Amino acid sequence: MKNNSGNGRKTAPANHSRQLPRLKRIEGQVRGLQQMIENERDCVEIAHQINAVIAALRRVQGDMVRDHLTSLAESSIAGNLPAAKARRLANDVGVLMARLV
Repeated sequence: MKNNSGNGRKTAPANHSRQLPRLKRIEGQVRGLQQMIENERDCVEIAHQINAVIAALRRVQGDMVRDHLTSLAESSIAGNLPAAKARRLANDVGVLMARLV
């Protein structure tokens, strides 16, 4: 457990390691985009692949935020999240959610 609160209480960090294989696939997609450009492929095909990369990144982002919120909720229920930190994190989540839309 990680001390995220500054007051000695422990909160469990969200585990994002399951995103690594997805990010590696996205990395491969980006390399494919580079090859498409080097091979002077059709711009519409390239744009379609760019949209696929963006959508994949948004899925990773959404899953990471969901995992983070789950971790916070579990810590809060267990009583490991101080009220001040909960308020600050709730504000941070609001900012993140606004960016997802």
